[in-house]
Amino acid sequence: MRKEKIKMHYAWKIVIACILMKLGTGGACAAAVGNFITPIVQDLGCKVSQLTMFTSIQAISMALLYTTAARLITTKRVGLVIGVSSVLEVIGLALMGTYQTVQMFYFSGAMIGIAQAFTGFVSIPILLNMWFRKKNGTVLGIVTAVGTAATILYTLLSAKLITDLGWRNAYFIMAAMSAIITIPAVFALIRSPKEMGCEPYGAGEKEDTQEEVSVATVTHSLTKKQAFQLPLLYIAWTACVLYSYACGVSGYATNFATIELKQSINFGAAVGVFSNLGGTLSSVIVGKINDRRGVKAGLLWGGITTALGYLTMFLSFQNPIFVYPAIFIVGLGNSMYMVQCPLLARNIVGSGHYSEIWSLMMMVNSLIG
Repeated sequence: MRKEKIKMHYAWKIVIACILMKLGTGGACAAAVGNFITPIVQDLGCKVSQLTMFTSIQAISMALLYTTAARLITTKRVGLVIGVSSVLEVIGLALMGTYQTVQMFYFSGAMIGIAQAFTGFVSIPILLNMWFRKKNGTVLGIVTAVGTAATILYTLLSAKLITDLGWRNAYFIMAAMSAIITIPAVFALIRSPKEMGCEPYGAGEKEDTQEEVSVATVTHSLTKKQAFQLPLLYIAWTACVLYSYACGVSGYATNFATIELKQSINFGAAVGVFSNLGGTLSSVIVGKINDRRGVKAGLLWGGITTALGYLTMFLSFQNPIFVYPAIFIVGLGNSMYMVQCPLLARNIVGSGHYSEIWSLMMMVNSLIG
């Protein structure tokens, strides 16, 4: 029994912690606005645009701290940094159930945005990069897929809670759930390889697959100055921005079905489910493709699925039923920004200064968006 425990590399505990982050605070905060808009607007007598300003404040707060987050995660006790940030997320979410004016929601937007700079899009790839020299794409894909699935589940749960208990109690319950699922795991499990006194998973190992090339690739390391003098980085950066737009359009699939195709709300909701299903599968598929075939194959997958999906979408103007396979195919490329792009950047700049380079790229991308 003891022998079996020794065989388990600590990196897999990091994956478990990342999954619990997505199942807790990640999913709850992602569902913090959607279903809540109508009851809050009706209760507080505010405009929809006033409430949804929460999202913009959250995004700006998060983007401005990406580089700070990358520096602290790689130089301080990573479990403490991410743990405190997770607590801040829970507090920001719980407070939303107490507000009497729409402006107070902006305070939570800033709190959650600041926290998610340390727990979200930038921190997860950096944390997994610290721990994995092999299978980095696969584990990033799995964690991202869990995050997508968690958002769906919290969206369904919030609808039920709002209907049965009211929107204020829904926030309290979701905050409590996310605290129980995420916070103990983050403080107990998340450590750096240096803190644990061990090498990252796959360091020094070789396999007769594309992973051998990937392991060799991340051993080189460009400084930030060298990286931003490299034309290839800007080509890859442009590809990331384009993929972010392509992935973002699918978020309007439900509105496309109900407004442009003039279908029912239930029809539109089903379209959203197909999109999310494709996105969940995409995260795992893209990660595995990168590990087994390399980043070029991953980029090819995203280009083909995105183009084919949107071309198929035109058929839905003739028959709305075509929107289902079309949005599912689009969904199969939906993880390109969250999974493929960080792997692409890592492949180009190496792992040594990856955190500061990727965080700067994400900050610029988010502010442009």
